[in-house]
Amino acid sequence: MNLTTRFVDSFSLTDDLLTQIIQDKQTISLSLRQLSKLHHLQKMLEEFQFLNIVYSDQSRVRKMMLTRTKSNLNLQQQLCYQIDKKIEDFMNLFKKLDSILFYTMNMQLMSENCLEFLQQIADLILGSPAFTVIYDINKKVNGMSTHIKDIENAYQKLLKFKESTNVQGSELDNIFGTNELYVYKNKYSYLIYDVKDVPFKAFPDYRLILDQFISLAYDFQKEIYDKENLVSIIRGIKSRFIKNSTRICQEIIRQQVTEVLSSQCWIEMPDQIQYMNDLIIDQHGHVVLPVKLDKKIKYYIKIESPNIDMITFSDYIQQLWQRLTYQLKDLKNEEFLKQMLEVNSPNKLYIQLDGEGNIRYQSCCIPDSWYFMLIKGGSLEDLQLEQVNKQSLIQKMQELKSSAKGAVSVCQICFGDKAVDVDLFAKRNEEDDITDYYIVFNAPKKKFEDDHRISAQLSSESKLQELSKAALINIKMEKLSKACIVMREYLKVNLTDEEIIDLLKEKDVLKEFYNQQSITDDIRSSYVMEYYKAESSKVMKDPVQRSQQQIIETEITNIKKFDLYTLDANDISNLSDYSFDITVVQDKHEQLRYTWALFHLCNFIDLYQINKEVFYQFTVIVQEKYSYRQNPFHNFDHGFTVAHACYYIIKSKSMNQYFDKFIQFTALLSALCHDIDHTGRNNHFETQKLSKLALRYNDESVLENHHASVMFKILQKEKYNILSSLSQDQFQIFRKYAIANILGTDMKKHFEIVKQLELKLSKLPDEPFIQKEEDKKFLSSAIIHTCDLTMQSKTFKMAQKWSNRIATEFSDQVAEEKQLSLPITQHFLPLGTPNFNQLLAKQEISFIKFIVKPAYDLTAQVLQTGLEVPLKNLEDNLKEWENYK
Repeated sequence: MNLTTRFVDSFSLTDDLLTQIIQDKQTISLSLRQLSKLHHLQKMLEEFQFLNIVYSDQSRVRKMMLTRTKSNLNLQQQLCYQIDKKIEDFMNLFKKLDSILFYTMNMQLMSENCLEFLQQIADLILGSPAFTVIYDINKKVNGMSTHIKDIENAYQKLLKFKESTNVQGSELDNIFGTNELYVYKNKYSYLIYDVKDVPFKAFPDYRLILDQFISLAYDFQKEIYDKENLVSIIRGIKSRFIKNSTRICQEIIRQQVTEVLSSQCWIEMPDQIQYMNDLIIDQHGHVVLPVKLDKKIKYYIKIESPNIDMITFSDYIQQLWQRLTYQLKDLKNEEFLKQMLEVNSPNKLYIQLDGEGNIRYQSCCIPDSWYFMLIKGGSLEDLQLEQVNKQSLIQKMQELKSSAKGAVSVCQICFGDKAVDVDLFAKRNEEDDITDYYIVFNAPKKKFEDDHRISAQLSSESKLQELSKAALINIKMEKLSKACIVMREYLKVNLTDEEIIDLLKEKDVLKEFYNQQSITDDIRSSYVMEYYKAESSKVMKDPVQRSQQQIIETEITNIKKFDLYTLDANDISNLSDYSFDITVVQDKHEQLRYTWALFHLCNFIDLYQINKEVFYQFTVIVQEKYSYRQNPFHNFDHGFTVAHACYYIIKSKSMNQYFDKFIQFTALLSALCHDIDHTGRNNHFETQKLSKLALRYNDESVLENHHASVMFKILQKEKYNILSSLSQDQFQIFRKYAIANILGTDMKKHFEIVKQLELKLSKLPDEPFIQKEEDKKFLSSAIIHTCDLTMQSKTFKMAQKWSNRIATEFSDQVAEEKQLSLPITQHFLPLGTPNFNQLLAKQEISFIKFIVKPAYDLTAQVLQTGLEVPLKNLEDNLKEWENYK
């Protein structure tokens, strides 16, 4: 009896047994799991019996196949081996990307290792570590290469290659040292790389991956090492590979069939053509193999003239695809879980360990301020914590392993005036064995915020001791004012800064500190005393006798002398002009000085104890985030101009009737950051393209959600955190209003805002405009929305300049929509359109009449004063645009 017969007989016995049980002729005790397995065996028997009939030696189907195809078992074995190997290589690509991602989060980026790092990425996405990137930005040619040194010469040769193309046997061979190259060109750059037969070059998103690689190379060449941006790019690359993984695997199969069998092969989808459900030979003599999953045809493999046993190859493909589908499903589910963690808990750090203690995943970079923690490798042993915390973590892992618990609290790690709670979670399989651990480092909180009850019970003497300890730590950090805030909160003492300092002097804390420090020339040059005088140039020694007329402000700051912000009469005059044009200020540092002035002249710098050096670093990173894409319209100039419009309203004092100073400060800061890291495209483009941002925010206010998120990510970092003096309650209020302000700039919400303003104004004076907190938040967002429309309310010269800028940005979007075969945005007016100026004038007239003017009219009615100048400008600009029609 052969193996097949025994196999069928065993299934038949199982089938008979199940039949007898159903008919109550047999009684048997089985668990639900065992019954499920028996049911599965019965289904397999039915399928096997069917296949045995259709493909038996006497089957006409098999005879036809054997007459039309010649079987070569060695060739078939080689083909199956190659397909398995290539698909395994592709699946390993995700592990390699994870390794690069992990390395990126924990490495020190320097010019020495950036080229090697790029080569690793190039090897994965281009199929070879050799590449050349050349940029032509503002008529300056630059780049980086593993092929050549003479970038300029190569650029001149590349000018004739206008589109992405294979270049073989051309004059480029002598330059790049290879006889087959691929030249990819986008708007500003060329990417040259060796032609390799990698399967993912066929999928649509591959161009976007190449663009990201070029952007990365550009940043490295300019020595811009932004870890968060780098992590985002690598995650974007991985996400696109996962999104297109099914098509890539199909392409692998197609390529290997074509290569090994030397035969044409096509992949066709069921919506393209309908064949029978079983293996057939079509009218052209091509063998058509349907690939099924759960009895549904997923796609067809059509082969011109196979010389293998297609029946057994069909079985191999079905099993391969079923296994692969579940692998890809697991991969997508795991990636979705990670994205959920990253988006919903951006302030937490997650580290995933497998059962052996190897690090499989890290959610984000370790914050710069977390000096208590370092990761030097890919295992638990390489996670560097203080010994007591590390030991506690290991003990808690053992505790979870030996119990049925799903999570435990590990420890609290204190650093500076903050603390991080560490928790541990376990993921278990069906057998209740732990497969993965998740270490969660929660968002930092003030170290003392949970200890008020204890501190209230301290004696007077112990309070002074605690006061001294806290002060010494913070004084050493040269943050005396911050030390006073921490001590007041922790010890619940109602003392002024001066009284706390006097108390510390009595306890000799300050004396001890000053005796230990030597003031060097370097320190002396970094600290300056800055006096702004109104009438008198003399400063009285006694602080109590200083009058407001003699001194406007006195500050001690830790800002370098060359970055010291000063204002003169011209500066104040410029900022008082509603149509102040920041675009004429070419110097970036001057732009930052004017940005500081907006907050300084509103007294927000002093009111919220913002350290000038931190504010400077914050504005630098905001400027960089706005500028690196070089958007014509949505850039730092736009962010400043909207903030200046908000500043103008604040200085008119018209907001005082509705908002306190803190809400006004929130409005100004959110106006500055309302379009930070803008992509230069609109929400419709992002959703049509299914960009990473669109997927993250589910097509709802995609860019606005991103802008708010970027602002808060920046503020998370200590060196940029201009809100460090705020209490937790203040920060939550700031966050609530800032998010509402930025989301309110979504033009999709314009008519809803206008309608709501009209409704509330119609109820005056019977009902007050502000009745509850939500009304106040709505009005704040409506004012920022109006400020975002400020461009056409400036002088006509400025309005015209901004109109041309937005038209340029729209033209770039239309060009990319055509390149990506996306629906073209019809109302955009590309540059070079016949009668461009007349058509632009018509668009701006409609925009002012139906969008800008209603918003300004209604906001002016609410505020009652402060918007007279922009309203007059709008009327004047309508007349000016009419002259262009």
